[in-house]
Amino acid sequence: MNSLVSRARILLGLMILATSSSFVACRKEAPQKPKAVVVKMSPAELKQLADSTRESLEGLKPLLAGITTKFTTLRQQFDPLPPDLPDFGPTRGKFYSADEGVGRLNAKIPWLSTQLDAAVKAGDGAELQELSKSIDNTYKDLPEVEQVYMELLHEVPTFTRIAAELEARKKAACEADNTGATTAAAAAAVSKKLPAR
Repeated sequence: MNSLVSRARILLGLMILATSSSFVACRKEAPQKPKAVVVKMSPAELKQLADSTRESLEGLKPLLAGITTKFTTLRQQFDPLPPDLPDFGPTRGKFYSADEGVGRLNAKIPWLSTQLDAAVKAGDGAELQELSKSIDNTYKDLPEVEQVYMELLHEVPTFTRIAAELEARKKAACEADNTGATTAAAAAAVSKKLPAR
């Protein structure tokens, strides 16, 4: 009996030792921060890079303002549509995702401007190069946003017609003293008319 108890104690001790050593093995040292890249540039090169980056940022502003205006106008058509329209979920999700993306791009402009001013003041060539790349990537994002806008622009009228037809059917049902046509039945009838995607 004593040997059984002592074996159990030894086994328990070994399990505790194994568990604690696995915790030690899983613990990792904090990663070292990479050293800042130093880009050596003459004052003239820094000024040229800063000027071209600032010019690129200024060119981005009107393009983004145009897309923002388009989405604001589209929102006026989009917001009144009932969210439970048949097959409306994907279009609705696409609109709100794109609209949120446009909002992020708009928020990025003042941030880029602040970072640019700080990099120029510090004479940080590496930061200027990173900002220039970020601005270039934003330019590359704009055609994709424009494409989504065009898709939505063509999809929204279909749902506007469906919403109008559903509303007309509701009114007709009410006027006919509730002939039994429910909103769900009307929605199902309208969804059959949707073009296949």
